[in-house]
Amino acid sequence: MQSINKLSDRLAQRIAAGEVVERPESILREFIDNSIDAHSSEIIIEIENGGIDCVLVRDDGKGISREDLNVIANRHATSKIKNEDDLYNIRTLGFRGEALYSISSVSRLTILSHDRENGDANKLVIDNGERKDIEKAALEKGTVIKAEDLFLDIPARRQFLKKASTEANACKNLVIARALANPSIAFKFYSDGALKLNFEKAESLKERIMMYYRPLGIESADVMHLKGSDEDYSIDIVATTSARRRSDRKEIRIYVNGRPVDEYSLMQAVSYGYGELLPGGSFPYAAVFINDKAEFVDFNIHPAKKEVKIRNINDIHHAIVLLLKNGIERKIPEIKAEEDNSTLFKDDEWQSLSVRTVRRGTGNDYSYGSFKRAELKVSDKSYNYDKTDRPKDSSWIEKAKEIRREREERERLSIENTVKEVKKEKEVVHPLFHYIGQAFNLFLIAEKDDELYFVDQHAAHERIIYDELLEKKSVQRLLVPIELDTEEDVSIFLDKSKDIYSRLGIELEKKDGKWFIVSLPSVAREIEKEVAAFISLNTGDEKELEMNIFAIIACKSAVKAGDELDRFSAEAILEKVFAMKEPACPHGRTFLIKLKEKDLRLMVGRTG
Repeated sequence: MQSINKLSDRLAQRIAAGEVVERPESILREFIDNSIDAHSSEIIIEIENGGIDCVLVRDDGKGISREDLNVIANRHATSKIKNEDDLYNIRTLGFRGEALYSISSVSRLTILSHDRENGDANKLVIDNGERKDIEKAALEKGTVIKAEDLFLDIPARRQFLKKASTEANACKNLVIARALANPSIAFKFYSDGALKLNFEKAESLKERIMMYYRPLGIESADVMHLKGSDEDYSIDIVATTSARRRSDRKEIRIYVNGRPVDEYSLMQAVSYGYGELLPGGSFPYAAVFINDKAEFVDFNIHPAKKEVKIRNINDIHHAIVLLLKNGIERKIPEIKAEEDNSTLFKDDEWQSLSVRTVRRGTGNDYSYGSFKRAELKVSDKSYNYDKTDRPKDSSWIEKAKEIRREREERERLSIENTVKEVKKEKEVVHPLFHYIGQAFNLFLIAEKDDELYFVDQHAAHERIIYDELLEKKSVQRLLVPIELDTEEDVSIFLDKSKDIYSRLGIELEKKDGKWFIVSLPSVAREIEKEVAAFISLNTGDEKELEMNIFAIIACKSAVKAGDELDRFSAEAILEKVFAMKEPACPHGRTFLIKLKEKDLRLMVGRTG
């Protein structure tokens, strides 16, 4: 009995469509890519019910001729490649000739197009694989392509679609991804008739990306545009400084020849490029645009074309790391006021504030009233002054005058003492900054120019010790050497590389097959065991070892959160902090923030 059946064309068509059309986003991706390939300057996208009911894309590109409409949406029908050699020299976003064929098999596909060359417009409808006759149409320019009722004839597939809001969000993210890479094209995105995205034409990649970053609260000053090139490729990176970061990699975007791709090794290169500028677990906002020779890139891996093989990926990886390492700035985070005047009070608006006043003599009886400046009125009658309440003894006037003179004398002395304290305070003001004090036994607060600085005392002291270790200050020879408990691989490593540690002020000697620490930096004397344990267990890259051993020594030796510092110690730390070019602890964490005077004034409603 025959068990192998030849599938019908309709069934084979729908099975093939499953590779290309997963959800409305898949359709939208193919439509937009075709509009970009058609040299459009404006692309308008409309979806209904998350794209499940309708996905429509309108462009002003070169259009499609009637002859091409006759063969379009047939399997493997494409204008992008003609022979096998073209497959390895792809310069367009679309090329496989599968997308429209697959879309037309699982939805009602309508194409209206004005052929710029011939000047006529035509319409083609393909309803779930059933092709209609081409008709004349009224369209002045470009192409309008629409897919309706996705998977309506395949209920089993339709039920696996997400809810409309989720599908709409996927479409929106796709439009953002395509818009960022094409600044010369205007994009508009409508969902259920509401305008959700509006990217106007931009003069540069940075200008276009700032259209996306600004609503996220990122300012242009915190974004850098880095460029690099080689004989075979060029790289543009638009990325944030160290002042802006995320807890995930979602905003590290990689584009190869204009196409967004999922390429982990290149995302990793971005993280390597930032290095210690960002603390562990933090990632930047970065868009990397790579233009590589077409023959070095192969997108012909998956119908969605999200994956790519790059022949010279190692060279590009290295170039990305160097561009970022040499170009990205560390910036001190700032506290900024939100300039929302509706929440700020001007001086003459205090009279309208509602306040809670306590009626005297009534315990917890509260009333609500209003005040202007310092004028408060007490409404309780028991506190109204009456002539009958005056003392009958006439000497009360002299007594009142004496009380007044005493009060004025106390005020005069208080003012003199205050002046003396201010003068004394000014005498100890540091020439570079004014130390204000310590908060929560953790943050040092200082005023410098027109800004307040809040400094994490532990992380700052870590960095100071780290810098001193780099300069090999105060290395002491031990009276009793410390024996190391090393495995064979570590012992072999130390035979070849003990100079790594000697450059750090840690002298090692080998006697009778055993290793000993004979000298240590003075700041490490209290943590000899931790240092010995690290050396006994670790081998590897010189820079990594240096970084880790310094971090251990600095972290253990630094003042701790909760330590109360005297003024001299605090100012000594701050002086060195303000002399640093890049204020970050050995682990890469920025340890201070600043607040401008003008922002502080805005926060409390002071406009003058």
